[in-house]
Amino acid sequence: MNFKKIPAPYYLIVLFIHCALLAFEWTAVSKFTKVLLMPLLLVYLYKALSTPFTAETTGPKMDYEGNILSTRPISKPAIILAFIASWAGDIFLIFEGQGFFIAGMVSFMIAHISYIYLFNQIQTPSAKKSLLPILGAAFWLYIGIKLLTILSEHLGSLATPVLVYMFVIIAMTFFAFNTAVFKDTKYWGVHFFSWGALFFVVSDMMLAYNIFLIKNSLLGVGVMLTYGIAQYTLAKGFSSYLLRK
Repeated sequence: MNFKKIPAPYYLIVLFIHCALLAFEWTAVSKFTKVLLMPLLLVYLYKALSTPFTAETTGPKMDYEGNILSTRPISKPAIILAFIASWAGDIFLIFEGQGFFIAGMVSFMIAHISYIYLFNQIQTPSAKKSLLPILGAAFWLYIGIKLLTILSEHLGSLATPVLVYMFVIIAMTFFAFNTAVFKDTKYWGVHFFSWGALFFVVSDMMLAYNIFLIKNSLLGVGVMLTYGIAQYTLAKGFSSYLLRK
């Protein structure tokens, strides 16, 4: 395998090192690896972000099914904001205390709103074609509400902020799923954005369960692994969309 052909290889190495540190409960060292993750993804995205989105790069090109790919432009500053906000969230959640938790949650809400904006730019929902994304998001909303019911006794004053956050991430999931049901964006929706959103939802649900209920170090590994895969998959999707690769 050619190491240079793996997208964001250094990110993946640091992610797996970070998960190993969490598994061995080397918490102090894991704080350093955690704050490296989002900057490494931004380094990976540099080529895509710095390449002009012109007729030369946008098409016309087709996916493996022969569908002509979308050439709708997306906001590069919104991509940067999403990963910087995620980085801020990672840093805030390193520290303990309700204030840091809320700051981390707000940071990730900014990231999700940025993703919503980007997915909507890539493919606007349609009353005729967006039923499946609605049903998919409704399923995860149902799971989320069930989880909040289980955690309700432990949330205290955080119940409302957590509920708001849940609606934001479920909305992000809907817009990600929506990119998968239109022919001109199906390639990115199926291979990148839907999976990225799914991993993000699963990660956050495990995080809530781990913070408010059981506090298990191995579950913490699962949280970071799914989160890391989510961000990696989304970054690959945006890179592919901008570079048409």
